[in-house]
Amino acid sequence: MAKAPAGSVCLNHPNTPAVTRCATCSKPICQQCIIKHGGVSYCSTLCRDNAVRTGAMVEDVQKRKGAANFKRFVIRLVQLLILLAVLGAAYWYYKNNKSKVDSKLQQGIQKVEQGKQELMDKGHNVIKDSQYKKDRENLIK
Repeated sequence: MAKAPAGSVCLNHPNTPAVTRCATCSKPICQQCIIKHGGVSYCSTLCRDNAVRTGAMVEDVQKRKGAANFKRFVIRLVQLLILLAVLGAAYWYYKNNKSKVDSKLQQGIQKVEQGKQELMDKGHNVIKDSQYKKDRENLIK
């Protein structure tokens, strides 16, 4: 509840000093005009009813937001559990088939090395023949 500024008067009673402001519309009000509800001061039943209705809407929005946050948390948790299951299955497979996996990995590395060597044998130095590199060298010259 905001205090009324010094020297302000009630808008309903211009000759009476205001003691507070309405919690809904901030209108300065005197002691005679105060309508209390839940320890809060209002200038009219309309402002009080608006505050009560708005409070109920805010509570509803907060409940929905809480439910959405919980749903998001559950989805993240399920995703994490799936990821852990996949990682666990991959580890189990690797542990039980280590020689097969390592030999496939070595075959892949050999194929890459053979491809690089074939390019080098044909005179294709990928870095040397790069158009980007040629353009950069021409800029320097």
